[in-house]
Amino acid sequence: MLKSDKMKKTILYLFIGFMIAQPLFDIFWLYNDNLIAMFKFSPATIIRMLVMVILFGFMFIWCKDKRKYNFFIGAAIVYIIYAIFHHINSANFYVPYGYFDKYSFVKEMFYLVRMIMPLLIVFITYENKLSTKYFKTIVISVALIFSVIMVATNFLGIALASYGGGTHQIKATFFEWFYGDIYSKYQYLDIASKGIFHMANQVSGVLVCLLPLVIYIYFKKPNVLHGVTVFLTILAMIMIGTRVASMGWCAVAVAMVIIYLFFVFIKKELTFSLRSLIVLIVMIIVGVVILPYSPVMNRTFINDNSKQVEDDIDSSNGKKDLKELKKYIASMEGKELTKEEEEELKEKKVTFIKNSYVTFGVDRTYIEKIYPYTDDPDFWLQEYEIPFADRANHRQLKTDVTHRIIELNDNKMDYVIGMSFTRLRNAPCYMENDIYVHMYSIGIIGIILFICPYLVILGYSVYRMFKDYKNKFNFINVTLAFSVVLVFFAGIVSGNVFDEWIVTLYLGLICGMLLLSINKKEEE
Repeated sequence: MLKSDKMKKTILYLFIGFMIAQPLFDIFWLYNDNLIAMFKFSPATIIRMLVMVILFGFMFIWCKDKRKYNFFIGAAIVYIIYAIFHHINSANFYVPYGYFDKYSFVKEMFYLVRMIMPLLIVFITYENKLSTKYFKTIVISVALIFSVIMVATNFLGIALASYGGGTHQIKATFFEWFYGDIYSKYQYLDIASKGIFHMANQVSGVLVCLLPLVIYIYFKKPNVLHGVTVFLTILAMIMIGTRVASMGWCAVAVAMVIIYLFFVFIKKELTFSLRSLIVLIVMIIVGVVILPYSPVMNRTFINDNSKQVEDDIDSSNGKKDLKELKKYIASMEGKELTKEEEEELKEKKVTFIKNSYVTFGVDRTYIEKIYPYTDDPDFWLQEYEIPFADRANHRQLKTDVTHRIIELNDNKMDYVIGMSFTRLRNAPCYMENDIYVHMYSIGIIGIILFICPYLVILGYSVYRMFKDYKNKFNFINVTLAFSVVLVFFAGIVSGNVFDEWIVTLYLGLICGMLLLSINKKEEE
């Protein structure tokens, strides 16, 4: 009775509606600090967890395959054992100074749950035997929700700026990009827009993995709705201002054209449509014409100012003074210093940094609060020797600071089972590269447990495609695999991808569809 056809349809429709509604769960205001303080977590997070538990619960109960049942029991035990050892190592992580001493058991365990939930979406998608028709509906609906909101709010001038993390709106709309002096008035930070969504990097990650699927759907069924969806998605990706989205769309679109032509003329799976191809090429050309005026092509603030800053350092004798200090430090090495001499040496370093960090263009928040120079002057003296363009890049600075903290703790287990997500997030010094982030936060074993399953699915699918080239190496399977690869690319290039549900839930959906398509016995 529990597994009646009506109940199965209800669960299927709940799943479809849940996946379509994801953009609405990622609206910026749902992550307001006051709202989170009230509920302890974002309301969107609570709803997502409840729905996923319900969906997985029904799929688990209905599953008659004992092998799958035993697999989930075994997997649960493995994840629990990992969580125990991860917590022990994270709780005992020694932080001599800085913001890295803030560890929360509850938040850490919730983070591990957040990492595993999207893997359940793979199972839910597969067990629901989600049809290609419903999958296409989800893809088109999600792409339209994101792109329509982002484009419309930009046109109206009410879109949130992609950078800065606040609620401030953009200072210029898309139409103002083409004014000759727009970037002399504003930085790209004030113009790149993310609509009303939470984080630009995550939206970029979603759109870059959905674009191949949107183009696939357009080629399979070229109509006005699908064509408009492709164009609006491209335009939204240009508007967001991240390198992954604003420049990646072109590479993705060109790649999909090549893939399409391959399956038309070489594999002979598709019927050639010159009209569809020309329309897409025109869209690409329009996007390329717009691109030079976009925020991403005008991310020149640091580079434009680096020479001037380096000149200022030289004119103020900054580099000369740094050399003299380094020479003095070298002369003291190898000597047995008294406690007073050690304090005097440290004081010289601290005084020099205090009087020169503005000249060297070092971010005050990092050097005074996140990782205080008074506690570790040697680290900051090393950072002084890095070219300004790299030093001013917070991406590099976050990596350097985090690596230093790990180095000081001197525990190999930090690389094996991680030193915790909450320490990195609370610093705040969260790196913009998912390889580094997860190597430090959950360790090698954590990466194997939480991230590698997607790679296993990808590898298995590619193997099956080449093994059964005639039937499995087809347009849909190649496109799905391409989308999975793009998520990993976005995670490496921009970061903040594999630890955010707005990206990984769709990654789980795509992997589930890829398994369904690879394992089905007959072609549609």
